[in-house]
This record gives sequence, C-alpha cells and structure tokens, in this order.
Amino acid sequence: MTILRLVILSFLISTSLFAQKIEKGRLSGATKNSIDTLAAQNVLNLLKESKGLLEREVDPNTYLVGPGDEFSISIISNEIFEDRTKITPEGKIIIKGAGTVDVRNKTLFEVREIVKKQIQKYIRTDNIDVALTELREFKVIVSGTVPKPVSVAATAADRVSEIIDKASGLQFESSERLIKLHRYDTDEIINVDLMKFFMYGDQASNPTVLGGDLIRVPPINKSDMIEIHGEVFAPGQFEYVEGDSLSTLIKFGQGFNNSSLLDSVEFVRIGTDDELIKKIIDLSSWNDILFSSSQLEGDFPLLPGDRVYVRKKHGWKERDYVVVGGEVKYPGKYAINTDVDKVRDVIIRAGGFTRDASIENTEFIRQRDLEIIDTELERLRTLVPSEMSKSELRYFQAKINEKKGVISVNFAAVLEDENSPENVLVVSRDSIVVPEKNEFINVQGRVNNPGKVKYNPGYTYLDYIMLAGGYGYRADIDETLVNKPKGGQFLADEVKLYRIEPGDVILVPTEIETTFMEVFTTTLTIVTQLVTIAGVVIAITNINK
Repeated sequence: MTILRLVILSFLISTSLFAQKIEKGRLSGATKNSIDTLAAQNVLNLLKESKGLLEREVDPNTYLVGPGDEFSISIISNEIFEDRTKITPEGKIIIKGAGTVDVRNKTLFEVREIVKKQIQKYIRTDNIDVALTELREFKVIVSGTVPKPVSVAATAADRVSEIIDKASGLQFESSERLIKLHRYDTDEIINVDLMKFFMYGDQASNPTVLGGDLIRVPPINKSDMIEIHGEVFAPGQFEYVEGDSLSTLIKFGQGFNNSSLLDSVEFVRIGTDDELIKKIIDLSSWNDILFSSSQLEGDFPLLPGDRVYVRKKHGWKERDYVVVGGEVKYPGKYAINTDVDKVRDVIIRAGGFTRDASIENTEFIRQRDLEIIDTELERLRTLVPSEMSKSELRYFQAKINEKKGVISVNFAAVLEDENSPENVLVVSRDSIVVPEKNEFINVQGRVNNPGKVKYNPGYTYLDYIMLAGGYGYRADIDETLVNKPKGGQFLADEVKLYRIEPGDVILVPTEIETTFMEVFTTTLTIVTQLVTIAGVVIAITNINK
C-alpha cells in the first residue's frame, strides 16, 4: 500500500513539475513550448476558403504584373475579336496577329497601354479592352523564427501575414513587429508590422508579396519593450519599433474603458541616469477620435522602456454578477446586490434545479480565490521530491490535490431553510456549477471489462468489479481505490470509512512488477548487512575470550 501511494505521489509531483503554464500569446496565438494543432488546422481551413478572394478591386496603378497573369483582350472593329493570353515565363504577352510585347516590371495600367498601342499597329480601332482575368501564382520564401523555413505558393493579392500562416504561422518567440520583406532581385527591404495591421488596419504595414520575395521573421526583441497598464481593453507589453508614439501604444491597448480617468494618465520614462521621469497627461480629447484619421493633440514619440498607466475613475464600481451553469432551468449570468444576495437567492432566480440535477455534487466556486498565488507551492514546484522535507512533501501533496476556490455548501439544506448557515453570501464572479445526475459507478484499471456499471445501493465495490468482468491479469487487489467526485480517495477494503455513491470511480491498479535484478540487489544488500553484523558479533566474542 505504501509503495503504491509513493508511486502515485511521484507521478503527481512529476506531472506538476514538468507541466508548463500556458503563457499568454500575442497576435499569433502561439504559446510557449506547445503547439495548438486545432488552431493551426483552423487557420489552414480559413486560408483554403479565402483562396482567390480579393480584399478589393486590383489597383491598376500599383499592381505589378508577372508570369502567369492571364488577360482577356477584346477588339471591336469590322468584326469582334476576343482572346485570352498569359504572360510567358520570360515576361512577354503574345497577341494573336499582333506579335509580342515585353511587360516585365510593368503595372497593370502600363500593360493595358502597351498592348493597345501594339494592336493599333495592325488594326485601326480605339475599341480595345485589356482586362486582368486571373492572378498568377508564384513562390515566396519564409525563414527565420518560424516552425520550418519553407517556400509557399502565393498570389500578388496575398499579404505577408497570409504567407506566414501558410508556412505554419509564427512561434511564441517570433517578432510580430520587426518582420522584413526582401524584394526579389532588388535592394528594397520593407518593414512589416503585423500589430499595426491587425490592431488598427494599417495596410502599409502588411504589404502584398511578389514572386521570389523573402520574408524574414526575427525573434522578439525583449530588451526593447513599451508597456501600457490599467484601464484599457488590452493592457500589456509590446515590442518597440522606431517611430512609435503615445497613440500607437494606446491603440495597441485597444483604447480606453469607460472607467478610464483620462485627465491624469501617467507616463513614465527611465532617464539617462536611470532616474524615473514621470509626467501626467490629459488625454480627454482623444477618447472619441483615437482610431480616426484625426490629428491627436499632444501625441509624442516613445522610447524603449516607456510605460503608460491609465487610472480608474474615482468611485467607479464594476457591475457585480455571478454565473450559474448546468442543471438549472435558466443557466446564465445574474446581477447581484453585494452583501445582500445569498446562494439560495441566486438558485431561485435561475429557476431552481432541474429533475436531472445532482444537487449533492453541485459546486460553489469563488473565482477570486483562484487568482490568489500560493508562493510556497510555486517554490515547491521548482524542487524535485528528494529535495523536499517531509512537511514540504505533505504540503505539496495536499495542495496539488486541492480544488482551489471551491466552497463547501450543502445545497439541499439551503433550499429547505433560507436561514441555514450554509446559505452564504455570494460575491462578484462567483460560479455555481450543477452537474447532471450520475447513476453509474465507473470501474477502471485492471478489470476485464472496464466501464460504467449501473448504481445499486446494495452493492459493494467487489460487486461492481465482478460486473466489470472481475479482476484482470496482474491486478493489485489489495490496492484497489475508491475515488469520490469531490476529491476523496479510499482504499476499497476500508469499507467503514466510506459509502459507495453514484459517480464514484473504482480504480484497480496494476501490480508493480519486480524484476530479477531488483530482487537480487535487495537480497544481496540484506545478506551483506547480515554478514557484516555476524562478523562484528564474532569479533566481539573473540575479544572477550
């Protein structure tokens, strides 16, 4: 029994030690040391659905044509003539009956003029129409801090962000603001800032690509960051890029809340001698025009390390609410009067429990308790079990099994008597979760037919195991456990300590296999100790003679 508990404890500890906290990603949605395969598949599905779709009509003055672009040429003179032709790999258009023209590095507008002039050399007419009917495909290279450097198919309507998505997206360490677009066969390098594009639609920060372009994604520059905190919709840290201003940072924070105190926004900068330079700014005039094209009065450039703090209005009070979910008639969010409403009031407003509600397993969760950081537990997570004292090990074991935030409430007693001490006050963001009745016992582990068995109040754990096919090969019968839905765990043969109830899980573990070498090593150790003791006894006896 002791061995099994140690094995379970070691497993729980190792799981806690090696499980990584999910860190908040950025625009990319990427998280540290993990890959969200479902999100990646969703992105690919969206790319397939949007293939060939244009954001708007093609601008003839900016669209550069290239090999593979298809054109429709219509000529009306004595008779109507229509033809379709593609730009050749050499960058030429072949016009039936009018020769070829070179259109390399030409805009769509220039191509139309060139083709018209070429046709007019052979046919006297002004009724000539040249239309782009199909966009070409070409390759673009994506490299740098990406899952894998790769060449992907693209069209001239695709933006850098779409090409990166086709190449499996960004990593957690990838920069979103310092991406470089290298134009093929030129010295032109374009700065790409996906934050500006997605946060407030700056299209110049996410240009379209051309054939042979190289997209280089550097790692995020953690040493140059700007920060905004307080009463904005998305507080946080952002990469700094030269040219950023105060308005840039506030836009990245997605603007002000209704609770924002705009006449005294605090700006902090670290000076040349590491002293803090603080300034209070009145941004009241910005609230309604922040995302417009209007000039923002008092805007100024930022430097790396700059921080902005937006305070909350004095006396501002958030709307208090609780959430009720599961088997109640009207699940949802309910406004509450703080220091007045109790658990019973909320359940009644939600229409009461349904017939299928498992009242005894209903959970009352205090959300604000979940946000309390246990510094001792966080410290112990960094240690291996062998480095912990006995008291630390017990504390760690208790804490990792704790259902944090759960408040014990007897809901049956609460409904019967509104004056019950169980009828506690609710606070904002509390949750009441009402599960469905579970009329089964779940038998798992080393049984022949693991699964759920219908609950019978007269059955013991052995009856349920027999209904699940009996003990299987190498079942550790003496270590069979009964796990309760609310976290209790008992050895099955200690029947006086528990009562089997619907929803319980009976777990039959696998017998721990002992290898020959383990037996041999243990035996050898014991024999060696016995021989040593015998030698000491003989030596003492000989001395006394």
